[in-house]
Amino acid sequence: MSASALRFSAAWPEAAAFAAQIVDRHVEAFGRAPHAWSVTDRADEATSAATVLLTTDAAQAERARSAGAAVVLTAVEGGQRIDTVYDRLGTYRFASAAQGDAFDAHFAAIFGAALALAFEPRDALCVARAWIAEGNADALAWPTRFDALPRVLEPALPCPTAADLAFAPCPTQLGIYAVVPDADWVERLVALKVPTVQLRFKSDDAQAVVDQVHRAEAAARGSATRLFINDHWQVALDVHAEVSGSGIYGIHLGQEDIDEADLEAIRSAGLRLGISTHGFAEMLRVAPLNPSYLALGAVFATPTKTMPTVPQGLGRLFAYAAAMRTRVPAPPLVAIGGIDQAAMPRVLESRVGSVAVVRAITQAADVPAAVDALQATFAAHVRA
Repeated sequence: MSASALRFSAAWPEAAAFAAQIVDRHVEAFGRAPHAWSVTDRADEATSAATVLLTTDAAQAERARSAGAAVVLTAVEGGQRIDTVYDRLGTYRFASAAQGDAFDAHFAAIFGAALALAFEPRDALCVARAWIAEGNADALAWPTRFDALPRVLEPALPCPTAADLAFAPCPTQLGIYAVVPDADWVERLVALKVPTVQLRFKSDDAQAVVDQVHRAEAAARGSATRLFINDHWQVALDVHAEVSGSGIYGIHLGQEDIDEADLEAIRSAGLRLGISTHGFAEMLRVAPLNPSYLALGAVFATPTKTMPTVPQGLGRLFAYAAAMRTRVPAPPLVAIGGIDQAAMPRVLESRVGSVAVVRAITQAADVPAAVDALQATFAAHVRA
């Protein structure tokens, strides 16, 4: 690792060497951050967006935030360590067992290494706390246990969570999962027996949304295709309630949508719920909801949706999937984002049970042939 890629304050003279070892071990899997990071315990050094202040002092945290730096503010409450992370994406608050010093050189090195490996500060915090909690005999081994990761306290979830409040289950293998822009595509893909299809219809025209959901529901009704409706949860609930034997199988929501949606109504209707995630923090936030599946992405760059984070890449996909497989219960996992037939075998090595595709179908010159090829590739390589 280049010495200029990661800098630590003088409080942790041993951190740089250990961080360099971690980065050297894992850089092939995760890649490098697009800029150098600094990790400090001094507010007067936390003056840019490329610096993270680690502190137990709320006044110092506010000073660093005002200067544009990211901050991890830590306190101990009732034997739990509470980490509040302020970064460019917002605020997350985590709880974990209070082990050792809040910010010793060991923690700083792991946290800094995760930043250098292009993890956002909130996800770097998850990695560092899990690394220490797991205590692997191989000091450079990546943590893989879900129960070693911290719990998310904020953003709070909008409804109660418990094992008996799980959403209706999905099969572990949802197969090829086509995400399409309108009901015409739903009709075409139901006819081609694509196992899972999502209607992602974007419009401010309320009646057009209703019409599209009605048409998609009618196309899927009585078929073997599992139809998910993206975003338009209220319309999906209304249409689902109107029809006996509804063709709507479930609803897919993004992180920004779950705070507004009536999750209890979705659960009570017996509809499945899929949720998008883009890193450890988001996975940890929504896992207690026991959704029907989690979507992990975007794995590769995609022009079909503006993403707040850089592409996750295969290394992160493998790390997220490995952690989620150890959760009890373990949700079905869907990989999404820029995946085509050529990439699918490597994606499926992560042991996800489904691969979402967009352009691999919607931009195919021969759609039936593309569907057949994708289905055959999935069947040959799925390992879930």
